[in-house]
Amino acid sequence: MKKQFMLLIVTAVLLIMGWTVIEYLLQSQIQYQYQQVSTYPVMIYSWDLKVMDSLKEGLAGYEFIRETLYKTGEQSATELIEKYGLKGAEEILREKALPDLLIIYLKGEHKARTNKLVLRDYLENLADKERIMVEYQDDIWNLTFTRIDQLRQVRWIVIAFLSLVIFIIFLLKRLHYEHHLARIRHLIQTRQNEDEEVHDHFWANSMLLGLIPVGISFFLYKIFYYSDWLLYGIRSYFFLIQLGVILLATLVAYPFVVKYKHEEPPHKDEL
Repeated sequence: MKKQFMLLIVTAVLLIMGWTVIEYLLQSQIQYQYQQVSTYPVMIYSWDLKVMDSLKEGLAGYEFIRETLYKTGEQSATELIEKYGLKGAEEILREKALPDLLIIYLKGEHKARTNKLVLRDYLENLADKERIMVEYQDDIWNLTFTRIDQLRQVRWIVIAFLSLVIFIIFLLKRLHYEHHLARIRHLIQTRQNEDEEVHDHFWANSMLLGLIPVGISFFLYKIFYYSDWLLYGIRSYFFLIQLGVILLATLVAYPFVVKYKHEEPPHKDEL
């Protein structure tokens, strides 16, 4: 019976590990899109140097800002000339006195959408709002967040589907194992209090079948992640979902297992 139990554990490990790999692939796509968000800047233009200095000081208190870059009008003009080869327009660009530019990059994290709203609210309520011009790039931001929302929906659909599949597989294999185990123990009948021991073995086996597969999946993920073999993270609650699926299958199986324990021993002609 140890071989069958080990086979049951191996099956659970493979199912949970496969599920973890799929979760990682989905998370990598979602987090990649968040990283793209961090490359789309919010740009502030102004000819008022004092306003720009005040802005830089005020924005320094926001932890969700990844980086700020400041460029004077002269720097912007020089970059335009070099980038587009506007040699004949040098004097025009410098005479027009381009505004100074403050470029703000937000962190690519799951709160980026909310963080941008916080930043917008701050800029829209400035006392010197009329002295600045803000380019939020809402179109590219909204397109990226639409992709993120779609990927998150797909992820939850996959989680629900795999939870159901693994629940059914684990339940059926556990019932088959426990049914076979009960029949063997009825045949042996070496102890009078066998029923009580079967109960003890059921819950002990359940702990092993729950903790070993999820534990292996969790620790392998942590090892690979902190060894920089994996670029993206998996939320810890995902492993609790895996454990919950196995626990639910165990609870559903238990009433049937109790019934198996009270079956009459099979007759010789049934063997």
